[in-house]
Amino acid sequence: MSKAVEKRRARFSPEVLAKMQELGRMISAETYGEGGPPVELTWNEIEELGHEIGKLTATEFDQTVQRQQAERYDTEQACPQCGKGCHPGVKHRDLTTRDGTADLSEPEFQCVACERSFFPSTD
Repeated sequence: MSKAVEKRRARFSPEVLAKMQELGRMISAETYGEGGPPVELTWNEIEELGHEIGKLTATEFDQTVQRQQAERYDTEQACPQCGKGCHPGVKHRDLTTRDGTADLSEPEFQCVACERSFFPSTD
């Protein structure tokens, strides 16, 4: 195994690596059937599908982590204009990433008194 692969793998626990391998087996079975891939499948074809799976996995990870961040804003915040308490909501929008379009879930507060929306600061 190359040093680069070892370094990437070292970031994750054996349990996570086992889940990744299990996912690889599941995707192979779904793609090629229970008999596995055909012997004439080329490395290029394997790599191409691997890259597509990697991009989808990256996008799903990005969305999951970002949603977890947005969910941390679960308490009322004061409107920066009038000071009244506002309840959190979530605004969705498309975000273009290196791996494709992701659903960005941003925490958004709506002030009914001022009829305005605002996003919480990280201060």
